[in-house]
Amino acid sequence: MHEYSIVSALVGRVEDVVASHPGAIVRRVHVQVGHYAGVEIELLRTAYDTFRERTVCEAAELAIEAVSGDELMLARVEMEVPDV
Repeated sequence: MHEYSIVSALVGRVEDVVASHPGAIVRRVHVQVGHYAGVEIELLRTAYDTFRERTVCEAAELAIEAVSGDELMLARVEMEVPDV
């Protein structure tokens, strides 16, 4: 199921975002999934729940917005950043 490779890439992208914010805790990951993207949303959720363990997304909820078209993109990463 290609949803696992999608989640792997997604978590990698979130890790890139978090790298510029040392000590940040990811709370929610927002993605947009197009109707024609060829992605099963429930399988994506299952893959995310399985894959996120021991990653920067471990404590983060996955928020999925269904949109028209064939896009699949990371829309926003919500995180807590410690005071410096």
